[in-house]
Amino acid sequence: MSWDALFSLQGHGPYILGAYGVTVALMGLEVFLLWRRGRRRSGSRATRISSDPRAESGRP
Repeated sequence: MSWDALFSLQGHGPYILGAYGVTVALMGLEVFLLWRRGRRRSGSRATRISSDPRAESGRP
């Protein structure tokens, strides 16, 4: 398929570009959600590491 046929408004070109667009959007959404989950997990781990170990043991 040539570039002219892909970007023309006739035929299947718009549908192919739309399918690629939806695929890229879904991949971007997945990357964003995984990044956000990773930040949330690393943030909770950082607070556990930086907290006082005596407070976790329950002893004064």
